[in-house]
Amino acid sequence: MSLTLETATVRIGRELRESEDAIAEALVACSALLHTAALAQRDVGAASPAQAQRTFSRLLKMNSGLVDVRGEAMRVHGELLDLARETGATEEPTCPEKKVFTTGQIAPIAA
Repeated sequence: MSLTLETATVRIGRELRESEDAIAEALVACSALLHTAALAQRDVGAASPAQAQRTFSRLLKMNSGLVDVRGEAMRVHGELLDLARETGATEEPTCPEKKVFTTGQIAPIAA
């Protein structure tokens, strides 16, 4: 099944928003994990400081990676918007000219 410009525009817009939302949720989840791990290290302290440091470093890399991915998603969003403008996908549908409608074509509404 081939996509029309209108169908592609709607689908890409929806999937782009879903992707951006998923990235935001992953960033929140990863940040919460880092917070909980830091609290556990402080309050429980079962892991050695060296082990905890390695884990925190990896968690920060995860967070940093998600921030980078979010930036890439924003760049993709901008590029897709530019493409949509170039192809006319962002233009509002136009109304037919007034001369298309005549009083003979419009049926009165029954009261």
